[in-house]
Amino acid sequence: MAKILNYFFVLLFLFQNLLSAQIKVISLPQNQNGIFDPVFFDKNEFRNVELLISDWQIYYESDPQNKVTLSVPAVFEGEESLVFEKKISFSSAQIQNSQLVLGFLGLNYSAEIFLNGYNIYKHPGGSYPFEIALPNDILKENSIITVKIDNRLDSENSIPSLQRFLFPNLNGGIIRDVYIKTIPPFHIRYNSFTYSFDKTLTKTNIYFKVGIGKTVFGKNHQPSQAKQFLVRINLTQNGSFTNQSKNDFLQTIPASSNDFETDCKLEFSNLQLWSPETPNYYSCEVSLILDGQVVDKTIKQIALFDVEKDKDIIALNGNSFALQGTTYYLDETSLRRLNAYQKIKDDLTFIKNTGFNAVRFAKNYPNPYAIKICQELGLFALIELPINSIPEEILSRNDFQLRAVNSIKELANVYSEYGNTLLLGAGSSFLPNSEINQNFVSRLCDAVENKGFLTYASFCGLQTKPINKLDFYGLEIYSSPVDATKERIQNAIDAIGTPSIFISELTYPNYRGNLNGYLIKNSSDAQAKYFEDMINLFRKLKISGFFINTLLDFKGSTVSLYGGFSDNDIYKFCILDYSRNVNSIPYKVLNSKLTDNSKVTIPIGVPKDDSPLSFNLLPLFIALVMAVLFNVRKKFREDCTRALLRPYNFFADVRDHRIIAGVHSIFMMLIQASAGSLLITILLFYLKGNVLFEKLLLSFGSSTLIMVMSFLAWNPQTCFLILFPFFIIHFIVISFFVKIASFFIRTKVESLNIYYAVTWAFLPWVLLLPFELILYKVLVVGSFNTLLIITFIIYFFWILQRLQKAIYVIFDVRPAKVYFYSFLIIVLMAGGIILKYQLTNSTIYYISNAIKQYRAMIF
Repeated sequence: MAKILNYFFVLLFLFQNLLSAQIKVISLPQNQNGIFDPVFFDKNEFRNVELLISDWQIYYESDPQNKVTLSVPAVFEGEESLVFEKKISFSSAQIQNSQLVLGFLGLNYSAEIFLNGYNIYKHPGGSYPFEIALPNDILKENSIITVKIDNRLDSENSIPSLQRFLFPNLNGGIIRDVYIKTIPPFHIRYNSFTYSFDKTLTKTNIYFKVGIGKTVFGKNHQPSQAKQFLVRINLTQNGSFTNQSKNDFLQTIPASSNDFETDCKLEFSNLQLWSPETPNYYSCEVSLILDGQVVDKTIKQIALFDVEKDKDIIALNGNSFALQGTTYYLDETSLRRLNAYQKIKDDLTFIKNTGFNAVRFAKNYPNPYAIKICQELGLFALIELPINSIPEEILSRNDFQLRAVNSIKELANVYSEYGNTLLLGAGSSFLPNSEINQNFVSRLCDAVENKGFLTYASFCGLQTKPINKLDFYGLEIYSSPVDATKERIQNAIDAIGTPSIFISELTYPNYRGNLNGYLIKNSSDAQAKYFEDMINLFRKLKISGFFINTLLDFKGSTVSLYGGFSDNDIYKFCILDYSRNVNSIPYKVLNSKLTDNSKVTIPIGVPKDDSPLSFNLLPLFIALVMAVLFNVRKKFREDCTRALLRPYNFFADVRDHRIIAGVHSIFMMLIQASAGSLLITILLFYLKGNVLFEKLLLSFGSSTLIMVMSFLAWNPQTCFLILFPFFIIHFIVISFFVKIASFFIRTKVESLNIYYAVTWAFLPWVLLLPFELILYKVLVVGSFNTLLIITFIIYFFWILQRLQKAIYVIFDVRPAKVYFYSFLIIVLMAGGIILKYQLTNSTIYYISNAIKQYRAMIF
């Protein structure tokens, strides 16, 4: 009881906390060792990099006088724009003889960046890394860098959108390191490459595109004639140069050109190829030589591998291969002790040791350091735009498509600097076989076709139509039965081909923990059994791979129903929680399947009903009270009979002050409130893990709505205690509005009689009590759910009709008039709410999309 009351008070104070919440700025753990990885930050003897960690002034845009001093990374909660400001000193030599670059490894969400009061860059949104060349003409020896960050998302323009399903949490702010890079005025701007093999995979051609830039500081620094320079490219492994046919390329840059691109081709023999088993990679050193002197150098890690698809298999370096991966979500903004670099390395090493060969960074822009670690450990990294469940009405808009195209190009460019063992994704939860979704995905894949990466998209159902330029088709599975999954995947194989299909998300929630037996739904053993059966199925069908969703726990961006309600917003479908118990049955089974070790025995157990005991006791108790009153009080029995069978005469007696007892009406109100509260509680508890119900709630774009509904659904006892007074209040509120409406007619009726009429109009609630004893079990069976929906709709209209009859009888007005105005009020209220949310959050589009997605899912 104490726990129930605790939940009750938490919910009561929830709204107050939401309304009065202040933006809190928190510094995250810093990289205490300084720049520990020169290759990652591209630091060498020609390029200096300094982290801008300490002494940032942070304040609200609306209150610039109230400042706090913190270190970055730093994050905040709330939707008000926050300003990060730092004073930084440059030497005159730096300003006059170097190009200074301001770099961000990630901020969230959108930002405007100022240098000494001048707006130099507008970040459109997204936590991917980017760099800005600082204009030398506005630099000062004591300069001020200002970053204004806006953390707000919307429904139609931002990527991701406001309506996010099972997304990881990410607070606003500067979430990763900020640095100043000093590079020579004549420098390498970028270094991209593609490569190809001969049929035997022994000879490799690598095609480099090297961008050269010149920083012009004034007329005295402008070259008067064309300049010749050398581009030198060396590949090393473990400090040893490879055998190569040529590595120096003589180029000429015109005097009038500040930017120049050169193409270089290198030929190699017998290079060691990268694979998850042997993650060989090379350091690619590109040097810029002018007048015999090296003036700039950049180093990146590259890996060489060959992926081929035919009609039957996918091959890696000539050998049959399948992706065995997990999704990985890291809320860097929740770290308090371990810095992000160490956390990422520890997690990815653990994932690799478990037996996975790939990681899908789903629904977020990963820390670029994770890409580097994946390549070194031997993990394919799947990175994607955080586009999820976007309605067709928005996907078809040209402005949204252009924004997505620019974003995926940026995604390919920036993350390829940290590793190239990548697959690029267009997004997730696309509608399968939708022409609008297909055209959108095709356009994104076409935008990165020349980048040398394989592409994929994840669908909420099976895509059976080939999409131009798309390499892999992902399928999201949410607790779908094995047999139904097998049949549907086989249909897709027949249409598209085995190697093109993979499981992008295989999700099975573990709400109930270790209950000793896989016959207990949503238990640890049931999760282990489900993954074992599904992996066996995928291997039998020989599809290109699967991704478990997910190995490690994470905090969600919003409270979830399907993810399970928790006080700390941790979703309950991970294999391992914070304790990292590797002796748990799901982990042992998964590790066994991935590494082909001995089979792990999973106990069968006995099925157990998850319905609370209160679903049986409450209706029995309420029905018993009703039966006692009905049999002991003759007047009460007569009132109930007449109110149900002869409502017109009954309400006429109410109007004429003839038969109603106030005590009986109060008892009836309490019984009806109990019956109604219990009905809603049972329905919410049944829908607690329903994907469609959650997506419909998310369509309104309200975090408060989904939080309250999830809390009520997952806490049935508390739900009943909260709904009970609300049902009582609703009798009073309806009576109040009926009283207000009576001012517009001549007949005057006392408020108490209105209350009596309203209370007895809802008498059919009581008839549900016997049915509520078995309602949850009937819902779980599922065979009669359509019939139940129809019954509830009819029941609702019956009660509405009784309420309307009560009104026109006690006020002695024409029924048509009451029906018309009742219908008008309902339409205006419901329509007004929907219109408001449609205009602000495109709710109708998202509701329609949620229904289409649900129809496409496998059940």
